[in-house]
Amino acid sequence: MVDKLAEQVHPRNETLNAFRKVPRHLFLPDVELDRVYSGSVIPTKHDAKGTPISSSSEVAIMALMIDALRLERGQRVLEIGAGTGYNAAVLAEIVGVENVVTVDVDPEIADEARAHLRSAGYEALRVETADGWMGWSDNAPYARIELTAATADVSPQWVDQLDEGGILVAPLLLRPHAQALVALRKRGDALESLLVFAGGFMSLRGVGAAADHAHDVGAWRVRSSRELDDDRLLALLREKPNVELLEPASWSDLALLAITDENSLTLSREGSPAYATGMVADDCRSMAVVEWSGGVLAPRLLLISFGAPDAAQRLRRRLDDVRGRAWQGLRIVAVPSGKVRPDGDAVFVCENYTFAVSTR
Repeated sequence: MVDKLAEQVHPRNETLNAFRKVPRHLFLPDVELDRVYSGSVIPTKHDAKGTPISSSSEVAIMALMIDALRLERGQRVLEIGAGTGYNAAVLAEIVGVENVVTVDVDPEIADEARAHLRSAGYEALRVETADGWMGWSDNAPYARIELTAATADVSPQWVDQLDEGGILVAPLLLRPHAQALVALRKRGDALESLLVFAGGFMSLRGVGAAADHAHDVGAWRVRSSRELDDDRLLALLREKPNVELLEPASWSDLALLAITDENSLTLSREGSPAYATGMVADDCRSMAVVEWSGGVLAPRLLLISFGAPDAAQRLRRRLDDVRGRAWQGLRIVAVPSGKVRPDGDAVFVCENYTFAVSTR
């Protein structure tokens, strides 16, 4: 698993060595070894509807986030979202077990993380049952804070508990189904990105949980950044669609498009985890979405449009703009809401912080 990680992601040696030392199977005791060491994401808890609410993250994403923290021995680190405890153990191998605190809002998950850490020899690592939105003030300030759940805003407590010049790494939920993993450096009460890359996490639970913008339109679940005329939208969806093949594009291309376009939306059938990403015209008289078809071995990208050609033409242009663009070129600035509005190609105003995304 770690050899594959080294080839695909090229993490720092310190990160690779930490992964080599921590036995992942002790944090997933009821999972087959082949699956454990595939390195894939493994859901570990579901809600009453069967939706995953906790997991052991994909190791490639873990490694990218840990590298983004720029960890050094002796730094105090707060992890928000204990999960299985595996990520906290990897952090501890780099900075020292006495320097890591991990918190989880779910007492059952926290208890399981403690048990896993104890079985792997990390019983000295602190696991606290608490709402991560409030951070953990007892050990503050921290040199680094890592959030392993998607958030639509930044908690003022995280900023207060972070050293000046410290780094917060978090999945930012900027639009529905559009996340950016961001390493942010603290500059006073503002935050400036050091690194932005693609990835997705389950949403934060508790006080800071993001609102679910999904709503039903006929047999469809729709997520949009703006209010839509549902009657017009439903009329569109009942029309015979136009289907075309598209030039290849990656998941990260579509995520970047969704982040930077105010008309973006996602569409799915009720009861299905699959969804299509696209956009709707201002007047809701045309819509176009992109979805994959054809399976893993021969995937095809389809452009499915409804109504007038306007939305399909815009979607093609926007895909050409973002296709293959490096996420490293993105810059995100976060300032407390109510202060001077930052400039950017896309600006997101939240209760606590306002985010400006620039595609330089």
